[in-house]
Amino acid sequence: MKVHSILLTTMLFSSAVYAQNNRQVNPRKAPGQVPQNQGEMIFNQLLNAFNQSADEVVALFHHEAVIEFPYAPSLGTASKLNFKEYHNYMKGALSHMPGIHFENARVYQVNKNTYWAEVHGEAHIPSTGKLYQQDYVIHFTLKEDKINFYKEYWDPVAGIKAFGNQKAMEEIFNTKNK
Repeated sequence: MKVHSILLTTMLFSSAVYAQNNRQVNPRKAPGQVPQNQGEMIFNQLLNAFNQSADEVVALFHHEAVIEFPYAPSLGTASKLNFKEYHNYMKGALSHMPGIHFENARVYQVNKNTYWAEVHGEAHIPSTGKLYQQDYVIHFTLKEDKINFYKEYWDPVAGIKAFGNQKAMEEIFNTKNK
């Protein structure tokens, strides 16, 4: 009986994961497709804002937001930012990744205000002429319909390959006033 219960639970969980994984959320959806929840809507707005300006990006964040990049210290950049630091960070980052394109975005709702997301991003880097390709995994929470906590996981090696070296990464992705 215990094995049967475990098998049934596994099958139900696998079915739910399969259904969730096969519900792709492209930020450039076909007309008429509606986001499934508030987190998905805000995440899609965020992906679009990355091609507008740092001001548009931070407009989606709560003024008390905490932003984390766990792998950033390996590149000599900050791993935990407040709202103002993130704004400065985005000014430098976005100017070096014009036209970043996102695809295969998926948003998973954990509870009312907690989400996980995955997305693939690509941009041609003007300073090196190389293609930056990154698969992101993001954990975020909402407060008052704004992003209040944002933790983005990415591969530091992909950045070094596209931007040239660690020194270039330190100069581009920092929190100094710009």
